[in-house]
Amino acid sequence: MKLLLQPLPVRIFHWIMVLAVMYLVITGLYLHEPWSGLKYGVVRKTHTLAGIILMLNLFGQSCYYLFTGRYTEVLFMPRDFPNLRSFFRYALFITENHPNYGRYNPGQKALFTVWGLLILLAGLAALPFFFPGQESWLSRPFGGLTGIRIFYYLITMFFLATMPLHIMLALTEDPARLQAMFSGYADKEPKPKTKGK
Repeated sequence: MKLLLQPLPVRIFHWIMVLAVMYLVITGLYLHEPWSGLKYGVVRKTHTLAGIILMLNLFGQSCYYLFTGRYTEVLFMPRDFPNLRSFFRYALFITENHPNYGRYNPGQKALFTVWGLLILLAGLAALPFFFPGQESWLSRPFGGLTGIRIFYYLITMFFLATMPLHIMLALTEDPARLQAMFSGYADKEPKPKTKGK
């Protein structure tokens, strides 16, 4: 039996984000420490374009989840705090049974929420580069242009640290969900999960 787990808009938003973030990380590291063989100006322009695409993608995702009413599936809400205990007990192999949290567990929702906030903040931090005449006051909240560069470096390190975790959990948690991120459908219904303590 095939079960629709990931509708087409969710898959499109996901893969645009994957490609844009990967490109931004690679080109951002290059722009920080250029090496020969690549044209700096071209890399900088495509880096900027990827950032704009990522911001538009975040806006599209936000509209999709808001208008479909499914935002509680991906955003970490105050009601998710009580579930953190059972999630960490399962994630740290203290309990064997996976609690049923719905579409995503509190850890995933926290990660998705932080990623969204960091993308939004990164977009705000880029404004001084788009409006050079206003850069002094636009960059002030981040500690000036040097602060923005440090902020981007920290965001990059956070994404580099959390993406492998996300991939590992996708590969080990429920392969049917991973399959659905490509085709939309799982070949079979996910196994019923017992309520954790």
